[in-house]
Amino acid sequence: MTRRGREMVQVPRRVALLLLFCMAALVASDTTDGLLPNGNFEEAPDRSQMDGTRVTGRYAIPRWESCGCVEYICSGQKQGDMVLPVPEGAHAVRLGNEASVQQQLSVTPGTHYAITFSAARTCAQAEKLNVTVGAQSGELPIQTVYTSSGWDSYSWAFEAKDSVVSLTVHNPGYDEDAACGPLVDSFAIKTLLPPQQSNCTY
Repeated sequence: MTRRGREMVQVPRRVALLLLFCMAALVASDTTDGLLPNGNFEEAPDRSQMDGTRVTGRYAIPRWESCGCVEYICSGQKQGDMVLPVPEGAHAVRLGNEASVQQQLSVTPGTHYAITFSAARTCAQAEKLNVTVGAQSGELPIQTVYTSSGWDSYSWAFEAKDSVVSLTVHNPGYDEDAACGPLVDSFAIKTLLPPQQSNCTY
């Protein structure tokens, strides 16, 4: 084979290797540190999939799957005499009795992550949330916070067992008013790096 022929064969190989490298980079960057896709609920449901503030379509909230009495709340919205503030952005969701929101996350098996989000109590007396990621779950009590907004930050750490895990936030409470329940907003993810041994000498 001539030198020109060898060069012509090498060009497609280089292009193929470059494409494989780019595809690998895309797969690895599915979940990046920061806000989850529509983690702040600023992408609104279509009005055809809402009844007032209540979300009626299971997949109405972009990037999320909802179940039960889930409401799409605008900042400053009133419930009786109570004003529902949203400290970051203009929208949040409220989880009524036995309601949940869920999102699929692409992660790296064996890596540790932390999910953080904001939540606020509304009209129920003892509000709490169940957080489940993959097979790992726990319960977080929602406290009354005496600040200008009433919101607080919560975090849940987990080790990824599979390449795709499901994040579910569920209100297990039961109140006479089905619309009562915590407000949630600003879901983000952070990769937790393992501790490194120090080489300091004293």
